[in-house]
Amino acid sequence: MSPDQVLAIIAIAIGAWTFTRMLRSPLAEALARRIGGAGPSGGGRDAELADLRARLAELEERVDFAERLLLQERQAGTLEPGARP
Repeated sequence: MSPDQVLAIIAIAIGAWTFTRMLRSPLAEALARRIGGAGPSGGGRDAELADLRARLAELEERVDFAERLLLQERQAGTLEPGARP
């Protein structure tokens, strides 16, 4: 075997090893999940999103309640138009 052939075999072995290491990296796994449609693990995100939606609904209820109280006071004449409570 000539030295050129030995060098080519070593280069191919190193290239194959490097390629295999790249395929097993976290970046490659994330890319594979994204291509497969699984996306990033969203367990924490789903729970956080549900919590934010619940908090938003509660805030909407509070704003509605405050608007009703202000309207009742304005209609009763205790709050003048343009006056700050």
